[in-house]
Amino acid sequence: MPKCYLCASPNAAHPLTLKDSFTAHSICKAPDSKVMCDRCSWVLPLRCWYLNPNKKKWGKLFSRNWSWLFVGDTLVSPVIQGEHTEGKDTLPIVSNLATRVEIREWLINPPEPPFTIAIAESGQKHILPWAQTAYNRERFPIQFELDTVYIERQKFRNLLECYESLMALGFSKTEIDSGEYRSDRLMRSLADWEPLEETIALHRGERRLELISYVAQMPDK
Repeated sequence: MPKCYLCASPNAAHPLTLKDSFTAHSICKAPDSKVMCDRCSWVLPLRCWYLNPNKKKWGKLFSRNWSWLFVGDTLVSPVIQGEHTEGKDTLPIVSNLATRVEIREWLINPPEPPFTIAIAESGQKHILPWAQTAYNRERFPIQFELDTVYIERQKFRNLLECYESLMALGFSKTEIDSGEYRSDRLMRSLADWEPLEETIALHRGERRLELISYVAQMPDK
């Protein structure tokens, strides 16, 4: 049963055609394979037209630029539908690119499994081929750039709440991430800051905290 070179999914049948610029060979899951699965062969060369809602202008986006949510085999985010022609290029249209607010919701309130979440941090690397399917809402893997991060939902929510509580006290993400806080801000909220910082300090340097920093939002006042 042939496996996909990139993700090791079975029943792969598409010829392995990768550009010379592809540099992720070391993390491909079936390095002896010569074929790719349907999803990997679709996503790697995919580029789409995107209508910028602010500039009202069409631009081209590559699939590595956005984050993904699948429920089963159904693509929920982004939406790829229709075609647009500009100049000589007729390409699919991508819309509803996930915001960090929406990604945050995926993590704290994921859909019913099976689901797959892949989060682009830089927008410069293919991430979907490495994403694992989740089968449990309470503990599940997500792909964050090239790292697999396991989410224990309640613990994740608690840590996110601590992080966002520090933001509500007036601290920046840079301060929270580094542990280097401005003294004037500390003096205004030392009693509230201390137990929150003790919790965050236990996880500083973990990829999970970097993910929380990526999706954290200022709480509504």
